[in-house]
Amino acid sequence: MLRNFFFYRKKERRYEFSLSPSTQKAPSAAPDGFKPVDTDISKNLEYVKRVLSLPQNGDIILREFEVSANGGAYRAFLINAEGVSRTDSINVSILRPLMELSHAKIDSKLTTLDFIYNRLLSHNQARKEPDINKLIEAVHFGNAILMVDTLDTGFLIDVKGWEHRTVGEPKNEAVVQGPHEGFNEMLRSNTALIRKTINNSNLVMENIPLGKTGKTASALCYLKNVANDGLVDEVRRRMREIDVEYLLSSLDLEQYIEEASFLSLPQTITTERPDRACRALVEGRVVIVVNGSSHVLILPATVFDLASSPEDEYLRFPYAILVRVVRIAAMFIAMLFPAVFLAVTNFHQELILSDILYAIASSRMSVPFPALVELLLMELSFELIKEAGIRVPGPIGPALGIVGGLILGQAAVSAGIVSPIMIIVVAVTGIASFAIPSYSLSFAFRFTRFLYLAVAAMAGFLGIFSLLFIQALTVLNTKSFGVPFTSPVAPRGKEGIMRLLFTAPVWKGDTRPSYLDQKDREERGKWSRKWMKK
Repeated sequence: MLRNFFFYRKKERRYEFSLSPSTQKAPSAAPDGFKPVDTDISKNLEYVKRVLSLPQNGDIILREFEVSANGGAYRAFLINAEGVSRTDSINVSILRPLMELSHAKIDSKLTTLDFIYNRLLSHNQARKEPDINKLIEAVHFGNAILMVDTLDTGFLIDVKGWEHRTVGEPKNEAVVQGPHEGFNEMLRSNTALIRKTINNSNLVMENIPLGKTGKTASALCYLKNVANDGLVDEVRRRMREIDVEYLLSSLDLEQYIEEASFLSLPQTITTERPDRACRALVEGRVVIVVNGSSHVLILPATVFDLASSPEDEYLRFPYAILVRVVRIAAMFIAMLFPAVFLAVTNFHQELILSDILYAIASSRMSVPFPALVELLLMELSFELIKEAGIRVPGPIGPALGIVGGLILGQAAVSAGIVSPIMIIVVAVTGIASFAIPSYSLSFAFRFTRFLYLAVAAMAGFLGIFSLLFIQALTVLNTKSFGVPFTSPVAPRGKEGIMRLLFTAPVWKGDTRPSYLDQKDREERGKWSRKWMKK
């Protein structure tokens, strides 16, 4: 039997093969560097076929035909990618004029290149391009390229038209009051949502490709009369100096341009709401939109920006104050409540009333585990239920979370594995974590919660305050694109901590955040309500 096994392995090795780097084929992408369009169309066609892997690439459409221009007939070919370009535009605005307008009036003053461009090519977004590599790269973005014999210049025609998700309601930042539009995965659709809100000629959207090979399209958005030039230059520099082959998402870009990668707190604001992005632009911030991602990046960000909700801007200020106070309390509960409970029950029982202490002790008499193990079991179970509720299909997810939590908690208490008080502590902590508006920030609190549990089990309040002190020093030493992460509290800004924590009426917000150092500080005049002046 062993002999047969080794014989089989020996036969199997005959069919094993590997490609060494020297024998691997070059990638089917246009090489970097300028390569002029040849006047011989056969050479151009051969080069394009080799780079675009034709005819192996089934979605790349090659159409060869003849063009009649200035009394002569010339060979030509058109290439586009099926599914990302509009076929009707190609047929009506490109192929039909080129193939049917042979009777166009001959103008001896025009060259063949200008005659085709000015008389036959009836498409709004068409331009001349002498670099064949740029022409080939444009095919992947939904453009069509046209090359004509005897011409050393090709034509790049914008016929983008791929399928995409329509503008819908944001999933993770839903509000009761306010707009219900959300970004989708289309770059120009997202920039259009911003531009239709900020109808200002000072709004600039710079096109910056990301990735050496993929060249993912992105837009750097800012108001040139408001945003600090140093901030814009720094963001632009970081985006252009990313040395990576492919960068496909704004969430990937966030990790490439942030400074403190190992800090648990995010240093940029990710949002899928156009209104929030527009407010950030008006304040003097920079917004990055990446093609293929429904989240845009807002920078710089501070701790207090991450803790704010888009709905705060649409509530009357008494209600906004109440909501903000509740949210700040929820953040401290989500991060510190289990650790404080563990420290009090293990090290500082004198802080608890005697009746409550007796109730806690009696509920834990039948529990075989120490308080730390009990809390960790419940926290991990809660995290499992939360993740399972997210991953399963929509109608089943909420039911799984509710039923799983109830059944698991009741069974654990009945079996004597955990005490009822631990169920209350974990449930309150979990509910408080859902009140955090930023998804990335909630992850940061979920991660640090376990660190506080560990130090509370070792040293009680001493461990909690020591870790809190270390975390505060780390956050105070962090900057987001040159802006201190705890601005405007440390260093102190003109707004003041009370103005920051407790929002003012919208008509009193007459200045932009001072820590952004904008060109124009005044957001509105001193008397924004002129009818009150009289």
